[in-house]
Amino acid sequence: MALHFVLRSSCRNSAPVFVSLLNAGKAPAVARSLNSASKSLLLPKPAPSLALASLRQFTASPVRRAAATGNHVTLWNAERALSVALLGILPVGLMFPSQAGDALMAVSIVMHQYWGLEAIVTDYVRPILFGAAVPKICHGLLLVISAATLGGLFYFIHNDIGIANTIRKIWSTKPKA
Repeated sequence: MALHFVLRSSCRNSAPVFVSLLNAGKAPAVARSLNSASKSLLLPKPAPSLALASLRQFTASPVRRAAATGNHVTLWNAERALSVALLGILPVGLMFPSQAGDALMAVSIVMHQYWGLEAIVTDYVRPILFGAAVPKICHGLLLVISAATLGGLFYFIHNDIGIANTIRKIWSTKPKA
């Protein structure tokens, strides 16, 4: 285990590793001389500018935002719960048409669509392939399309016959013979 640590760390900066090993051993005089030698050999790193540091922190990539917050399990569970809930929401909403049922169907369908398309955009429109701007534009367009879809469905629910009644009318039409 110690050998693994030494070999892994030696690639980064070998002097402090050997100094720490010597400090733990029986040769304190050699360790002090190596420690002072390593300090003189290592050049101090220049401090990054404030603009560069803030630019490194800024990202609109969902992968980086998710990695920064750290809890992927909660979102994954919410996506799966919504998928399972849709199995009940859609049939009940279609059997008993109402504005509340239509609104619940609209929100559920748009959330499901958004999460699915966001995963596709994140997986296939990568910054390494398209640069930094194209993935941000695609995620922005996805937000706009999802908001427009939800707005259009709400408009249709409140100003027309609604989602469930429209589907019922489509199913009840008979083809012309």
